[in-house]
Amino acid sequence: MRTAFSCECKKTGTRLLTVLAPVLILILAWSFWIMRDPDEQLRAQGYTWLLNSVLLLNTLFLPVSIAVMASRLIDMETRGSAWKLLFTLQKKFPLLFGKLLLSALHLLAFFLLETAGLWAAGRAVGFTEPFPVRDYVQLQGMALLTSLVLLLLQMLLSLRLENQLYPLFISVLGSFIGLFSMFFPIGSAVFYLVPWSYFTFGCPVQMQWDEVTKLYSFPRIPFHSAGLAAALIALALLFAAVNRCISRKEV
Repeated sequence: MRTAFSCECKKTGTRLLTVLAPVLILILAWSFWIMRDPDEQLRAQGYTWLLNSVLLLNTLFLPVSIAVMASRLIDMETRGSAWKLLFTLQKKFPLLFGKLLLSALHLLAFFLLETAGLWAAGRAVGFTEPFPVRDYVQLQGMALLTSLVLLLLQMLLSLRLENQLYPLFISVLGSFIGLFSMFFPIGSAVFYLVPWSYFTFGCPVQMQWDEVTKLYSFPRIPFHSAGLAAALIALALLFAAVNRCISRKEV
């Protein structure tokens, strides 16, 4: 396993970093821009307010980035029929394990840096609210799990479809479906059927606007354990499907 991971690191190089780094910079820059001149309520509840904004931005930008990551991971072996050469030198499962571990570490670093950047930006503009660590762990933890589900889905599509533009188009469509699903109550069938909507399961609050007081309120949402179970089941099924697809590659 260690050898497979090391080989994957050497093969991939900075390909995944060049995909995630611009998205991270864009999300942090956008977040800083929309909160650059906070009023009193935003200063007092800024980090809670950001939970919904980060959820929206992750749902909008990450699916396409993950599709590009999956395409780069699979396309390296697909071009020139490199699968045949690799399978004569190593077993098939460690190859998949190395790709997933490398991708998971990149995504984990992305969410850690995103959270740290949001905390620093909030302090820079004068947020007085204590940083809600537990809420962000829940939000970003579910985002990481959802990202891994989408990564496996996109890897499966990249393995099945010769033209790598098709998985990219599917990810764009899925991103918009994920955004549209936010208009439905959490727990609706669309949330379970569309993996791009799993990001929403991690948000611990709901933003509401009061027309009378002209203030936002943030009622808390109980953690949706059924959503977590659905994401874990999807992860297991997609992992089995990708592993089977790779195992059937001819030597």
